[in-house]
Amino acid sequence: MGQHSQTLGHLERSEEDNALRRAMAARLDRAMHKANISSAKAANWLDVSEHDVQFWRRGITVPPLAAFNRIARALDLDVHWLCTGQSRQAPVHAQSQAVN
Repeated sequence: MGQHSQTLGHLERSEEDNALRRAMAARLDRAMHKANISSAKAANWLDVSEHDVQFWRRGITVPPLAAFNRIARALDLDVHWLCTGQSRQAPVHAQSQAVN
């Protein structure tokens, strides 16, 4: 798939997809800013272009899962939170053991 067709595919997404992607981008951008990690630095250790990282931070595109996992580990973040904005709940059986 060429660069032009990839760009068009991003423009055809639904409003819900756009909102989710922008929210995820905002979390990523805040985390990178807080850790004082530039797009160039992240691109270097992820072996992607700086434009890719900038697009992720703006919500234009979404990082591939492998890059997402590496970003989360590098920034000491829960990948689930980075993707969804929600923290994971402890398993029910662990909660019931804590009560007993």
